[in-house]
Amino acid sequence: MIPSRATPRAGFNARLTVRTGTCSARNPAGTSRRLLFLTLALIALGALPVHAAKYAGEFLDIGVGARAVGLGGAMAAHAQSGLDFYWNPAAIGYVGSLEAQGMYADLWDGLANYSVAGLTLPASGAVLGVNYIRLSVPDIQEHPNYADARNRVIDGDTLSIQEYLLATGANPRGLFSDNESALFLTFSKLNRITLDFGWAYFQIPLEIPVGASVKFINQSLAGASGSGVGADFGMQIRTGMQDLIAERWKATLAWGFNYQDATRTAVDWGENNQDAIPPNFRHGFAFIQKLPGKASRFLVSWDTEDRWKRTHHFGAEYQLEGVLALRGGLWDDEWTAGAGLSIWRATVDYAYLARELGNTHRVSLSLRLR
Repeated sequence: MIPSRATPRAGFNARLTVRTGTCSARNPAGTSRRLLFLTLALIALGALPVHAAKYAGEFLDIGVGARAVGLGGAMAAHAQSGLDFYWNPAAIGYVGSLEAQGMYADLWDGLANYSVAGLTLPASGAVLGVNYIRLSVPDIQEHPNYADARNRVIDGDTLSIQEYLLATGANPRGLFSDNESALFLTFSKLNRITLDFGWAYFQIPLEIPVGASVKFINQSLAGASGSGVGADFGMQIRTGMQDLIAERWKATLAWGFNYQDATRTAVDWGENNQDAIPPNFRHGFAFIQKLPGKASRFLVSWDTEDRWKRTHHFGAEYQLEGVLALRGGLWDDEWTAGAGLSIWRATVDYAYLARELGNTHRVSLSLRLR
């Protein structure tokens, strides 16, 4: 996803797109050529009215957890940790002890800071999760609307856009920031049932975790602020291949879905400005093959989603003795890679995502507290 920011104000809707390939917001000096290119892009965007709702809440599409990103975002079917609440709220049903989790990412070559922190707690046969997501983009340059001739008057003369930029050096008239956050409250319960085909003496044990999240969204941009409430619903179904095909085949087949923003989440900016986050149905399959060793395995997974367009995710992971993990994947047409290390009660994961707007690195930590 590109870092897009909607600016809802009275009588004004615009989408601001900052591309790190042209000029970093943390390096406003840059070169004249880059400044000129960036400013011309802002002119074009500012001159055209764009419906902000089209990309409302887009920061929630960035993804949570380094393991998930390393797997290309293909997580709906096999997710099962505290950080996986984002990919499928049913996933935390597998958490068996109090767990603290967090993630930090420096996005788009330093343009934005993205962080997650939360707790997951088993309680009375179910599991509860509380997680906070925050995206911050500081030092965004503010330029006047160059499409308005009144903004291009110098010494009584109205200059063309190109003349004005050359005369002023395309200097911004100020800086502002963008802060977007969401608080997730997640509930999940793991159910185990057995399908009994008595007439054939055939039984299929199934694990079916179900879950839901309520999320409270808050966004602020250049003096404007908005808030909203939404909901996600998810489920997984898992079964062992030894129960379906061969007793010696120690593998697991899984399917899962996450219906994100099922209530069509609305973000209210006040003064009759409101954005609606469209629903997203994410679902996928996973195959997990046990390998020789105490906790070694190989996983392949596939997801698809369709919030903005049909997007596919692929991932593969090799885990050695439950200690070291190596990962790779595809997030649509962009490749990902990662690794994980589990020692004692802690698991540290790293992910690399190659993107046109700038490569990103993510680190996440899960710690079992008891």
